[in-house]
Amino acid sequence: MKEEGKVWKEGIQEYPFDFERYIEERLREINDLDERRFAKMVLLEGLGKAIQCMEEKYGQLQRRIYEELQLRGNRYETMMTIIEKQHYDPTNGTLFPVIPFDLDGFKGRERGFLGTVFLKMGWEDSRQFQETGTFSGVVWQMEQSRKAVFRVAPAERYRKRVEVLYQVFQDNQLPWSTVNTAYLDQFYDVFLVDVEENKELNFGEDDSIMKGFGLEECEIWFGKYSDFVYYGWIPLWNIEEISLESTNFMMPCIDGIYYEHVFVMDQRKEIDGYLIQGNEDIVEIRHEKDRILVKSSKDTFDKWKAFHMIQDIKTSLDYTEPFLSNRKQDSFFRRMAEESKVSLMTWMDLSRRILEMDIREYLDVTGYEICGPFGRNLEKSEIRERFVGNLSEGGMNWFIPESLFPMEERRILLLKFKAKKLKHYLNDGMIRFVVSQLQLEIGEYRCVGVLV
Repeated sequence: MKEEGKVWKEGIQEYPFDFERYIEERLREINDLDERRFAKMVLLEGLGKAIQCMEEKYGQLQRRIYEELQLRGNRYETMMTIIEKQHYDPTNGTLFPVIPFDLDGFKGRERGFLGTVFLKMGWEDSRQFQETGTFSGVVWQMEQSRKAVFRVAPAERYRKRVEVLYQVFQDNQLPWSTVNTAYLDQFYDVFLVDVEENKELNFGEDDSIMKGFGLEECEIWFGKYSDFVYYGWIPLWNIEEISLESTNFMMPCIDGIYYEHVFVMDQRKEIDGYLIQGNEDIVEIRHEKDRILVKSSKDTFDKWKAFHMIQDIKTSLDYTEPFLSNRKQDSFFRRMAEESKVSLMTWMDLSRRILEMDIREYLDVTGYEICGPFGRNLEKSEIRERFVGNLSEGGMNWFIPESLFPMEERRILLLKFKAKKLKHYLNDGMIRFVVSQLQLEIGEYRCVGVLV
């Protein structure tokens, strides 16, 4: 955010106008020095002070209107980055692994599972990597090698984690804002496959020589993808999972046949958001100012889960990758739009909503097109081959049920983007993020993005 006291001018003041300079320039056109001196005294000391006073009055009015339009929901913004696991800083206190078990490793947790790799490539290249499916290589043990085949598959545990977060938002009856999963979509699990029988190895007693294998004991030949595959990386986000027990809170009050448990927000973290995960013991979750009321049929509980969404992020040594967030840029017009609940389907308003998202370092939006539904005039269109956005497998809100109006029958809102960083591996992910969020807001079209 810009320095305090000036942010309110964004979107209100179209351009600065210096009345004092303008008067000085006009005075130079008076050749008679006595007349110029008299005009300067009248205009600058008289009219100039009146203009200055009027500008201050308008400034106070604009500021008051701006501050009355308080934005809601900024406690629940997500931020995400990726790091090498060895660089994780447990003392940071603001960034946590998306999957806590990533720090311990998943070796032996699933049959044939070896580990996870990160692919630093765009969406189309990632799809080809996934479609290739298997790669050759060798495994090493006791200085002996054995040829093997390795299978790669998207790391579904990260997608499931986002689904859990979405359900927690539903439990708390809070509006959902698309989480930018551009990083999460690039993680792939690696499995060991028997090269002779072309099936996953069975790690039983008769195959004990292969027990305990990880990526460290393997050499995989990824071919043209080799330079883009990274080992030992994990995603972090600003969400801390907390376990709650009734012994840490005051005795609940009785509301009829239910008990109301009161969770008071930490005043030192008043800018943060807190969410209670629903379970079979919880009847209702209600958010009030600085506290959360949970209605339950039980007077005591343990192992209830809460999610602490931290907004004041700190970085640590070697946290060098960019942060991706669903944070929106503050502006007067955004506050006005959210207060009035009116969404204008104009190009100016649409481009404003796009550029408010955290994509400015990567993309510019250049235009749009209204096209017919799939299966008609777009079936053989060349531009369809370059779609990056909200296709069935490409959206970032895949878990949200489709509305009554089928997506295939909607006309297409085709958004055109230009990359600021050519061939950057996050460009496609940013388009998918924008399109997925707009799809939540626009129900009459099927939103799709393309890089031009």
